[in-house]
Amino acid sequence: MEESRDHNVRQGRKEVAATKVYEENSQSKIRHWTNLNRFLKKKSFYIPAGLLIFTLVLVGTALMIYTRDQHTIVEGVTISGINVGNLTQDQAKIAVDKEVHRLLSQSIKLNVNQQSPEVKLEDLGLTVSDDLALKDAYDINRKGSIYNKVVSKMSATKGVNFELSHTWDEQKLKDSLNQTLAGFSSPATDASFDITDQNTMNIHSEHAGTAIDIESLISQIKGINIYKPVSELKVGLKEQLPSITAAQLESQKITGLLASYTTHFDPSQSARTENVRIAAKALDMAIVKPGDTLSFNKIVGERTVEGGYKDAYIIVDDQFVPGLAGGICQVSSTLYNTGLYADLAVSQRSNHDLAISYVPLGQDATVAYPDLDLKFKNNSGGYLLVRTSTTSNTVTIDLYGKVKPGQEVTITNTTSSIIPPEEKRLVDETLAHGVSILKQQGQPGSIVNSVRIVKVNGQVVSSEPLKQSIYKALPKIYAVGS
Repeated sequence: MEESRDHNVRQGRKEVAATKVYEENSQSKIRHWTNLNRFLKKKSFYIPAGLLIFTLVLVGTALMIYTRDQHTIVEGVTISGINVGNLTQDQAKIAVDKEVHRLLSQSIKLNVNQQSPEVKLEDLGLTVSDDLALKDAYDINRKGSIYNKVVSKMSATKGVNFELSHTWDEQKLKDSLNQTLAGFSSPATDASFDITDQNTMNIHSEHAGTAIDIESLISQIKGINIYKPVSELKVGLKEQLPSITAAQLESQKITGLLASYTTHFDPSQSARTENVRIAAKALDMAIVKPGDTLSFNKIVGERTVEGGYKDAYIIVDDQFVPGLAGGICQVSSTLYNTGLYADLAVSQRSNHDLAISYVPLGQDATVAYPDLDLKFKNNSGGYLLVRTSTTSNTVTIDLYGKVKPGQEVTITNTTSSIIPPEEKRLVDETLAHGVSILKQQGQPGSIVNSVRIVKVNGQVVSSEPLKQSIYKALPKIYAVGS
């Protein structure tokens, strides 16, 4: 019985152990299938993700290859119709430069008076540039992101064209047209005149002419399509009127003597006399248009040794000292008085620092080239003619112009103040003690006010104060022994 019980106990233990092993095996299988299921789920996720990444890398690589810089212009690009796709910059420039040369070498005919002179566009001032077009063409597929590069390149394959730039040099265009068409114009001729021996005007009539309508022709040329230029342009002619007519000259012509003035000089001062003669000759036959300015310095010009001028006394620092062209102020002072009596408007005039004797005080005019000048405005309403003459001791200046009948001009001068001369004593060691010699005879200074009075038929029509004249005193100088 005990053996049987022990057997049953052992048998029960075996069954319990077997059951335990079975349970353990079942749990192990469950864990295995659970892990397998998890693995399969993870794998179903990673495979598509990997494929996506692979695809993106593949596409990116393809795009990089597609947009890789081959140092050529992309396919489909043209410049003014010239295919430059797949060309390098240098190759494209060679191709486009040929087109530029062709454009510049084109000619147009200018139809004028049944003749048709031919001229190249380049000679008319046309300039064609391919620099910007070549740059823009080359820059396609080279700016922005890869996406932008791809879009640009794909768009270019459908065709994109860049135009050459061109400009016209207007001055060259105008000069070229004037030169080419010079023989087809008939310029107008202004009325003119010459001076007779009687100092009057002999008038010659004007003539109208024809001229090329340059402005209209320039507009036509600048408006042409240089890629399809017209073969011929019609050149217009227009009437050219003279700027001066005989009627104008007739209304402004010289009718007689307006005024004359004469001054005297010492003929023994040969250098001074020669200077007066040269300056007077330079003024002779000068003509001044209505409204223009009569300028002594402009007419006479610079006084030089080459011009024949010599040294003679001039006023410098309140003293009479030798200087080039001394004496010509007598000519300018003579002209000043002639202009005053001709009733010309005084534009510029200066008196001498010291009083001079060849004209009344207040009626002199000093000059020095180029700025110290004597100027009149020709307000006479007609042309002015200057005539000069000299004798052994006189210079005379006549002004011819449009005479106003009954006109009379007078000049009055009033000395408002006398400035006594200063007395100076300079030591001269060559003189004995107490000896005194007069070296320079002084002269008083003065302030002079001048008025020009104009009468017509005895009636005063104007009373004009002239510029005040201030003359310094010339000191009396003694040389005294020490």
